[in-house]
Amino acid sequence: MPYKISRMMFWLVLPALFLVLPSALHAQSSPFAVPLDELRSRVQALQQEASRLEEENKGIRQMLKDLEDDDLYLVVDTESNRLSLRQGNAVLHAAVCGSGSRQFIEEETGRNWYFETPMGSFTVLGKERNPVWIRPDWSYVEENMPIPAESDPDRLVRGVLGKYALLLGNGYKIHGTKWTNLLGTRFTHGCVSLGDDDLELVYKSVKIGTKVYLY
Repeated sequence: MPYKISRMMFWLVLPALFLVLPSALHAQSSPFAVPLDELRSRVQALQQEASRLEEENKGIRQMLKDLEDDDLYLVVDTESNRLSLRQGNAVLHAAVCGSGSRQFIEEETGRNWYFETPMGSFTVLGKERNPVWIRPDWSYVEENMPIPAESDPDRLVRGVLGKYALLLGNGYKIHGTKWTNLLGTRFTHGCVSLGDDDLELVYKSVKIGTKVYLY
């Protein structure tokens, strides 16, 4: 009789074991068990990454939208030092240019400058004929010369920027150069330099408001 009772109890308990045992094993040994706080942290990180990518996509979509119209625009590749005048997908003119040297200088007082052409989307803010270069402080530091007062007429230098200049903001321009033998290399202090003929064509083709893409 005890044998029969044990056997009966076995068949009664067995289904419950099949229900409980997998859950217990999963809780104890599953490699996929992740604390709730960690899951929340992962979700938050993914949401932040998605927001960042969405912002980037907005910028790309806007750039593509700009390229779809019939307006002229400029593209400057600072790696190969090439400038192109484009309309839609067509390249109307290509030119060798110069870009920022990526050199670093430092003054004794601790001030320093890094000469790099800025990257991104810009707009032609102004056009100048026979531009005058106003020598900044770094020009004197570079040549180990004393820095004059801001009103010193020595700062006004004519004839070094060519006959034309396109203003991009923050002191950056597309202009000419007397160092035409260096075109195709990184030799400027951040501006984009062109040869005389290319500069004249670009200057006369674009207008204030023309988009300029530098990369």
